[in-house]
Amino acid sequence: MVPLTRRKDLLTLGMASLHSFVCMNFTGPCMNRDSGCDLEKVRRELQSDGETPCPQARRIELLIRCCHIFSHNAVQEFLSCRIWLLRARFIHQRILEEKSATLKEECCRLIDEVLAMKEALHSRFLLVNFLIEISYIYHFYNEYSKAHGVLEQAQEVAGIKFNMSGALGKRTRFQQNDIAQLVVRIERSLESLNVESGGEQKFPKDIALEDDTVLNRITFLNPLTTESAESLSVVEQLLMLALLEDLQKSNPVFVLTDEQSEAFVAQLVQRPQDWCIQSKALFLRSRLERQSSRKVERALMQIQVLVDEFSGECPSSVDRTRCFFGSGLLPIWSVQHFLAELFMSLGLVKSALSVYEALEMWDQVIECFTVLEHREKAEQLIRERLQLGETVDLLCSLGEVTYDTGCFERAFQLSGERSAKAMRLMGRMLFFRKEYEAAIPALEKSLSINKLQLNTWFLLGTAAFRTEKWELAAGAYRHCASMDSENHEVWNNLSAAYIKLKQKDRALRTLEEALRCSYENWKIWENYMVTAVDCGAFEEAIRAYNRLMDLKDKFVDVEVVEILGRAVNDDLVTRSGEKTVTLKASLLKLLGRNTASVPNNEGLWAVYADLVATDSSPKVPTLIVVSYLCAEIAVPN
Repeated sequence: MVPLTRRKDLLTLGMASLHSFVCMNFTGPCMNRDSGCDLEKVRRELQSDGETPCPQARRIELLIRCCHIFSHNAVQEFLSCRIWLLRARFIHQRILEEKSATLKEECCRLIDEVLAMKEALHSRFLLVNFLIEISYIYHFYNEYSKAHGVLEQAQEVAGIKFNMSGALGKRTRFQQNDIAQLVVRIERSLESLNVESGGEQKFPKDIALEDDTVLNRITFLNPLTTESAESLSVVEQLLMLALLEDLQKSNPVFVLTDEQSEAFVAQLVQRPQDWCIQSKALFLRSRLERQSSRKVERALMQIQVLVDEFSGECPSSVDRTRCFFGSGLLPIWSVQHFLAELFMSLGLVKSALSVYEALEMWDQVIECFTVLEHREKAEQLIRERLQLGETVDLLCSLGEVTYDTGCFERAFQLSGERSAKAMRLMGRMLFFRKEYEAAIPALEKSLSINKLQLNTWFLLGTAAFRTEKWELAAGAYRHCASMDSENHEVWNNLSAAYIKLKQKDRALRTLEEALRCSYENWKIWENYMVTAVDCGAFEEAIRAYNRLMDLKDKFVDVEVVEILGRAVNDDLVTRSGEKTVTLKASLLKLLGRNTASVPNNEGLWAVYADLVATDSSPKVPTLIVVSYLCAEIAVPN
């Protein structure tokens, strides 16, 4: 039996190792990087489902050490051990190049174990903090409904609600009148979760917007509008940051989503209380501003500040990591990657190239050299590194530069046929060369090693579709939908595969899911309308037609209207078992609306006349004449 003090010391050592790894890769300050260990051996030990750690990850032996300690039987009696193991496993996942099904299963198991004993978390602060942490795990694995559920629970435990509201204010220097602006209103039902914030701290510099038109921040008519944000505690700011993540992940890319996100970010950066929270909020603001011509320069300067902050000595590692696990802070190489993307968007190719080379992101290095018309330099650079020793990553990079499938096959053999990356990149290259038959086996090999590759499943489905392997395409798209149920393109493609398989009812149901994800997409509505007609779902077809008239100016589909007209006149039975004659009023209303927007289409008038003819309406001769005149006008002289 290991003494209690010894077990506590062991747990402390694991926590210190994880803390050091976080500093080296997420927060800084950057410590000595030379570990003296066999790097390739350590990378192989951290491999999961054929996925290896990103080459940018440093001192990964620290992560192995803490995982071994937290998994040791001697410390399993501590509930905190399971929480720390969950944190270590999730960080392990975040440094891999793709998601791992094995790590996902372990994370979900640990979450369930801790939640089953959550009464042992003796304070509201600990429970809220844990719920926030697991929301990031659920978001990472596209489990949006679960993430939303735990954040609702966290708000309930914290006794706080964040609601969107409006307040009068000005955005520009020359604005004369105050207009409604989105703000976040805070409502409390319990006392605030106040904890020690660590006293005086140094935060990343908030770069001011120096534009001649747009104000640095909204000026509200009532100065007390943002007063509630100033009273937020650190854990409440963490909760607000997690809700912002939920807002962005579970909603489509839309102007309103960006406006809501800006309101959250403005509240967070207004009164910084923690280094991690402020860093993440400033990063999110920069990501929102990258599309704005007036704000993109501020975004670039702000990201440069965050990158420089990583290498700075102040603040201390303790101050930087205090709220790390609840903030969802990105690894430093992701921030640097975003900086390079901003350089590229502004035409600063050489600056982007230097960042990409340091990060060993060879795809982007090739892109930069191509723009600079020096593509051969990328190959030369990789071959020089290969002379020091072959690795799976370098062989894959050489294959990407030279388009040589032999490099990927060599990398696959070198890995002991366990590198999902080698086969994934080979399949992707063959796919984009339109060699779909050859791409399918490579993609399938990659997926047999690691099934949690959303983009690879999508490529497999598309390759199968283009080679008319409908069953394989449908299966691949089903896997995509199970991993990301909010992707309208996946649902749309799955419905197309079902149509090819003559499974039109299933196609209609999947198109309904696609519309749920992208309600404004007229192409999906058009597919839905046509499929509904084929399935005999005439009521749904009429609804879709009306929606298309909302989305597209002067929309007309005479063929669909004719089918609907015949169905109503012949009094067929709909998919739901009702008589189509009950849809006559809806169809007449649709035709009235369609002929009003497109008055010169003879086909619409002819169907209109046929419909009212069954009622012996006096309108029939007039409608027939209008149809004839439209046809005459359409005939060229």
